[in-house]
Amino acid sequence: EFDPSPANIDARPERISPATGLKLALLSKKTRGSTVTATLTLRLGSEHSLRNQSAVAFMVGGMLMRGTSKHTRQQITDELNRLQARVRVNGSATGATASIETTRDKLPAVMTLVAELLRESNFPVSEFELLKQERLAAIEQQRSEPQSLAMIALQKQLNPYSKGDVRYVSSTDESISELNSVTLDQVKSFY
Repeated sequence: EFDPSPANIDARPERISPATGLKLALLSKKTRGSTVTATLTLRLGSEHSLRNQSAVAFMVGGMLMRGTSKHTRQQITDELNRLQARVRVNGSATGATASIETTRDKLPAVMTLVAELLRESNFPVSEFELLKQERLAAIEQQRSEPQSLAMIALQKQLNPYSKGDVRYVSSTDESISELNSVTLDQVKSFY
């Protein structure tokens, strides 16, 4: 019989705080095929320091998987395939998140690669322009989708923050304008 009390649930993970300042919560359990899933969340800045940085941060997050000082985008993809791992790295004005799925024996190698992605991104110019075009196309596509428009309207009602605040919800036109104004130098500086 499982005790669903918060105290019991909170007692299950092993908590580690290495000298790096990270806080880890590890929950071991048997899985089919020794599958491991992990989520790494890094929080950034303050409300003041992140003001007017949402579009820049959005681009930083997209660039993290597109090249490092040691690997090109293709080499990263090849290495993840070799390790039989799925990794997604996303970024926003408030932080970066890495979602990882692999097997127990390959986790150390995958974590080493993820650390490289987060610490040693080199932001290739060609990848920046490609990402910007992809993101602009995705936003343009949402312009006429009722579900996207409804979500933006709902989020604006739920998050009534002023423009420039990291919690502000931009309209489609505002998102396009903000994204068009982002430069590679701004992305590197934010990173």
